[in-house]
Amino acid sequence: MFKEIKRQITLFNTLILIAFLLIFILLLVFLVQWSLNLSGEMYLSQVAQSVKNGDDGALKKESVPKNTIVHNDIGYEYIIWDSNHNVEQMKIKNNSLIMQGYEYDLKSDFNDDYKIFNLDDVSYRIYSIKMNENNQEKTLQVFQEITTEQSVIRYIVFFLLFIGCGGILLLIPISYFLAGKSLQPIKETFENQKKFIADASHELRTPLTVIQTNVEVLKLKEDEVLSDNLRWLNNISVESETMSKLVSELLNIAQADNKKIVLERKVFDLSALCAEIIDLMFDIALEKDITLKAEIQENVDYKGDEEKIKQAIRILVDNAIKYTAKNGVVSLKLMESLRSVCISVKDNGVGLSNEDQKKIFSRFYRVDDARNHKTGGFGLGLNIADMVVKQHNGKIKIESELNVGSTFTIVLPKTTLK
Repeated sequence: MFKEIKRQITLFNTLILIAFLLIFILLLVFLVQWSLNLSGEMYLSQVAQSVKNGDDGALKKESVPKNTIVHNDIGYEYIIWDSNHNVEQMKIKNNSLIMQGYEYDLKSDFNDDYKIFNLDDVSYRIYSIKMNENNQEKTLQVFQEITTEQSVIRYIVFFLLFIGCGGILLLIPISYFLAGKSLQPIKETFENQKKFIADASHELRTPLTVIQTNVEVLKLKEDEVLSDNLRWLNNISVESETMSKLVSELLNIAQADNKKIVLERKVFDLSALCAEIIDLMFDIALEKDITLKAEIQENVDYKGDEEKIKQAIRILVDNAIKYTAKNGVVSLKLMESLRSVCISVKDNGVGLSNEDQKKIFSRFYRVDDARNHKTGGFGLGLNIADMVVKQHNGKIKIESELNVGSTFTIVLPKTTLK
């Protein structure tokens, strides 16, 4: 699917590039042609003025405007017709111009104007102007070959097409590569979502199966008293809690994605909150024969969403307990500095590799699927903790070594407590 999308993006980019190239070439050719045509007309007008003044020689270099010098290098030809349409004076290299000039001289409306025509496969520009001399009306026609102008335009078009085609051939693989790079995060998210859906479906299927089985058993024991069936009810309760936890985490993520989470910022005692978390997690640690320690600086106040901060810290402590072996140690430390508040959760558990440390906060990422399956993890806890801390403009730092342990440190910037 993503290969097809990459091809479509590459094709789309290529078509845009071709369209841009064509528009650019057309615009540039139009501007060059317009500029050459304008400067050519200015040159012929100045030549005509010079001839009218009696100077039928070449224009002096210094008298030619800078933008018409190229035309002066090409040169010009002219014919002066009398009132009877006879040639009175001329400077002509191509005799065929005489007949063409005669046809234009017969057109009385062709005055102080320019035209372009082809003669013997050569293109010319003509400027014709009526003038009075000794009470006689005469016509002055100035010609200039513009084959060079057209050659310049053709050369520009050819050069731009050559460069453009080469650029397109070069940019197609680059575009394909960049399309793949731009799709990589989407691909990873898509793959993670597929994996999560599969995992979540499995996790939901298991408790649903257990609940359904226990309900069927209870139906068969409808004549028994409630106390005789506590085992089946407890099973239903435990599996219901598992489902509720998964649904709650999914809801948190959905709200974060839609930016619908509103923080209730208020001043609270962070020291007391950390002590409360130690009390809540003490029995869970005790069940695994894990020592839970605390080093909490007293009277540390913080302004933020108390419930969200509690959720983030509890996730870190819960993870530390899950991944610490029997007789291990998990410690929670709270320290306050001038600019920030630091909450560290340290364990001597399995640790994380450098690769895992880069991905640990990614949504749906789980270091060890088999271990997570046993501990009931969904790969969402650390992502939620990271999301909460970032919403408070903080960050989570990781220090970890495989088979030695990990330290997760929440760094929260201090804010005004008013």
